[in-house]
Amino acid sequence: MLDASEFLIEPDELVKFLGGNHIIIDARKPEYFKGGHIPGAVPFSTYGLLAEDTSVDGIRRFAETMANRFMMAGVTPDRPVVVYDDDTGMYAARELWMLEFLGHRNVRMLHGGLNFWRRVGGPIDTDIDVPTVRTKPFKPSLTTGFLAGSEEVARRIGTWNFWLIDVRDDLAWSGREEAACCRRHGHIPHAKHSEWTKFLSNGLFKSPSEILELIEGRGINPRHDIVVYCHRGARSANTVYALRSAGIHSARNFVGSWHEWSAHADLPIEV
Repeated sequence: MLDASEFLIEPDELVKFLGGNHIIIDARKPEYFKGGHIPGAVPFSTYGLLAEDTSVDGIRRFAETMANRFMMAGVTPDRPVVVYDDDTGMYAARELWMLEFLGHRNVRMLHGGLNFWRRVGGPIDTDIDVPTVRTKPFKPSLTTGFLAGSEEVARRIGTWNFWLIDVRDDLAWSGREEAACCRRHGHIPHAKHSEWTKFLSNGLFKSPSEILELIEGRGINPRHDIVVYCHRGARSANTVYALRSAGIHSARNFVGSWHEWSAHADLPIEV
């Protein structure tokens, strides 16, 4: 598992790697890429692929699908990867989490994203001709130490040393958001609610002390097991990295999140 200093890269460091061996992934929506991007970046996203089954067999199948998708973008375990978003956003965080989960040991997210990159004078390219990518096999070597599945969550909710954080917005938390892809609406019992943007300030992660204060203010013990969820594991991935930047290494991502949980009528919900 990467330490806080290893999963973020600042603009002044990334500049040194432009034109080198790094794969730079622009995880934003494709139309934003046309308006300007970091030189050499490749537009790519797995945001549309959801983990609908986080059982042992289900997560293995999901990992194989994700590894094949990343392979098509030229990602291999031996090439360093940097992912970025508009800021320290959920799209880049999800790709970072996915690659770390698949066993990649040299992947980082641009702190502050493209907005911060622009503010500090980083070069911008508007050429949308992306070079042909040479693909190589990408065999996943799963890192499950920061993954949580629905079976574990169902078994441990309400126990004294297990904390759930729902980082969706107020509408989703209260059950008033009617997402078409979800069969039920509400939240997982015993979860604490703290929207993911509360861990950010001006597109950057808040300071460790501010993040710890936010967590403890919700009554959460940072020394216990913490699992974060949202709708598809993107906003929750962002919060997991925010917590890890504050030294909370027990934080894990329930990557199936509400999309998977709501699909099972036998799993409890609260509104």
